[in-house]
Amino acid sequence: MTKSGLLKLTSKLVGIRSEYPNEQEIGMFLLLYLKKAGFEVLTQNISRRRFNILATKGQGKKAVMFYGHLDTVPLSKKSEWETNPFKLTKKDGKLYGLGASDMKGGIAAFLEATKNTNTYVKIFLAVDEENISEGAWKAVQKKSDFFKDVVLVISAEPNLGNGLNSLATGRTGRSLYEINFVGKPEHIIRYRNAVDAIEKLVNFGSVLYSKREKMFKSHTSVAQLRKVEGESVGMSVCGEAKAEVEVLLDHEDSVKNVLAILRSLTKEEVKVKPRKTPYLEGYKFDKFPYQEEIVGVIRKYTGRKIKLYTRKSVGDDNVLATLKIPIITWGADGGNEHKPNEYIESDSLVVLTKMYQEFLHSI
Repeated sequence: MTKSGLLKLTSKLVGIRSEYPNEQEIGMFLLLYLKKAGFEVLTQNISRRRFNILATKGQGKKAVMFYGHLDTVPLSKKSEWETNPFKLTKKDGKLYGLGASDMKGGIAAFLEATKNTNTYVKIFLAVDEENISEGAWKAVQKKSDFFKDVVLVISAEPNLGNGLNSLATGRTGRSLYEINFVGKPEHIIRYRNAVDAIEKLVNFGSVLYSKREKMFKSHTSVAQLRKVEGESVGMSVCGEAKAEVEVLLDHEDSVKNVLAILRSLTKEEVKVKPRKTPYLEGYKFDKFPYQEEIVGVIRKYTGRKIKLYTRKSVGDDNVLATLKIPIITWGADGGNEHKPNEYIESDSLVVLTKMYQEFLHSI
């Protein structure tokens, strides 16, 4: 690994715009890059001009797989960026650019680390992570053979302030629910004869917020009202209102049991909000292959004890976890993900790459 090569690759990736659903250009670049690096490369079409990349290098019975996503969130609040979001800019030890931390820096790290390795390794690069994980879902459903000999997945997602000595061995899930509140409209002067749908919604919200810290199996699961709608017509009491509930659910809770809990709070209709891909369930792996080797590498390069934690966010990691293959999130230090002035710390990116490289050498 060379620092200049790592930074040059990161700069190239940041310079290729890939806000979903526009991942084709970066996909083509990485397709050629992996082939030149000696990988056998397959693509999986997801939709027009969108494809996953599945790459393999070496042979063996047990593969380690690195994961990354090709897309970034859309550029927003461009006027608040202090640098060009599509040109990697170094300032005070930080590398600024859209996707630098989430997660083009991480992709560059494992591409550099695997360039000269003799270890049996695979790479999975997916589209649509910042949307509904359509790429990851189609891969696990239609390309399951690719993952059959993978014993450990390493996601290079950023560590979100937890430090280079941290590994996320679990994540929360996320699901959305819709509730329709039906009232009985009357002229406002006769409100005592009416049933106010907005009042029903407000009462439900009050109950939800008063119980949300104790109503789930896990104390880390949490719910909130994400969206509310309701309006009276003319001078009438409101006859219909709607609410959307968002739940971050720990691995001890499921979409099914959360639905039952929400239904216990109201007599109104509650249903899971439809979407194209399944909702993401939480997961947690208490142990994972090569744990001793990874602990040793982290201690050597950071001088700190390893920290295992559950990450309170969702992503393609949740989808890959449905394969029942242990997955760890092992990424660099950075900041401002999903907002202006996103950055990854230069030294952290270099150290992460060295740790990946030494880990692969150790196995």
